[in-house]
Amino acid sequence: MKITIWLIIISLFCSGTVQSQKIFTSVDSLLSYSTSKSISIQSGYIRIDQAKKAKLAALLSIPDPTGNTSLSYTHNTKLPVSLFPAEIFGGEAGTYKEVKSGVPYVTNFTQDIEIKLLNVNGWLNLKLAKLNIESSTSENKITIKELWENIATTYCNIVSLQEELASTLENLNTSDSLLKITQNKLNEGVIKQQDVNDANINFLTTKENKNQIEYLIKQQYLALKILCDIPEQEDIEIVNKTSLTEFILNPTIEANNIALANSMLKEQIALASWKQEKCTKYPTISFFQSNTSQQNNTRGKLFDNSVKWNSSSYLGFKIKVPMPSASTMSETTKAKYDYLLAKKNTEQEKIKSELTIQQLITNYNKALSQATANKEIFLLKKENYEKYLDLYKEDLVSFDRALDSYNAMVNSNYTLVSSQVSVLAAKTKIDINNRIK
Repeated sequence: MKITIWLIIISLFCSGTVQSQKIFTSVDSLLSYSTSKSISIQSGYIRIDQAKKAKLAALLSIPDPTGNTSLSYTHNTKLPVSLFPAEIFGGEAGTYKEVKSGVPYVTNFTQDIEIKLLNVNGWLNLKLAKLNIESSTSENKITIKELWENIATTYCNIVSLQEELASTLENLNTSDSLLKITQNKLNEGVIKQQDVNDANINFLTTKENKNQIEYLIKQQYLALKILCDIPEQEDIEIVNKTSLTEFILNPTIEANNIALANSMLKEQIALASWKQEKCTKYPTISFFQSNTSQQNNTRGKLFDNSVKWNSSSYLGFKIKVPMPSASTMSETTKAKYDYLLAKKNTEQEKIKSELTIQQLITNYNKALSQATANKEIFLLKKENYEKYLDLYKEDLVSFDRALDSYNAMVNSNYTLVSSQVSVLAAKTKIDINNRIK
């Protein structure tokens, strides 16, 4: 019974460990997962939401309503004294009498509001806010595209290293067999000790190559976690199931103007900012209104129901013409040249956009051509090694010749794997180009 309980606990622990590990069998599965994990992408969506809220504020800034509601209670501890002609009170002409004026307690309730009727700067600010929403959306697309390209590159690096590791393990067995054959020949007195040493060096070198590749794979996994913002305690594994030997010719490449569109938006924003700076010199026309209610009493109450409220109000219009300053002139000049630079950047981006398709297809065809040639070369060098190995076993060639052919085969295999993964990387970049636009 105790054994059964322990088995259940162990099985639950193991199943939990397996579930916590993320396995990716293709670049697409990793890219989809990174979208939900990447803090950079999440931050982009926050900036878009921020731009939308800024649009609401810009809409309100057109009338730009301002106002106050205030309630004041004043206790006049000493009333002001005024001089009045004494003859009013029956006194001697030419003399004055001191008279205290006012009441000791005053309650004031005031409401005032101002609304702009003509505000060119506010309308331009709304246009700028709309452009900022589009720009934030465009920037987020570029962020996702660049992130996906970096993730795809790291994925392909891991796949390449995994293939090299598998090949190195095979080479380790081969070099071990070659060492044993050489040792047997030494025992038979056919070869010298130096040949055995060279075979042993070859075996140890291959073994260390395996260790170095394993370290490189760990480094690439860490780089991948950093790119995707995956926590250190979360395990991920890449088990590539995409073929490295079957590729299509002339893949479809769709036009992608995301960078050009983003540059054009920046140009429009720079132009709107320049216009807005010029409009800071324009006058604004506003409507204003104020209502005041006042209660005067002598009993010290904040609100005295036995005393009436005295009301007063006024309304009107005003025009405000700002005075140009060195600061506004400097900002206007800066905005002008920012626009001119943004315009040049758009021209440059347009040229780059037109060449991107050619660049993608050229890189893909180059990688595919190299992979095709490297496969034929590897098969030939593998055949050479097998033949030299048979001749070495029959003592028809020297050990150096067999070892050279072995190293040539190994290097050729590494080159083949690298070129095949380069095709995968080029194809993935085309897929990303077609997806995010």
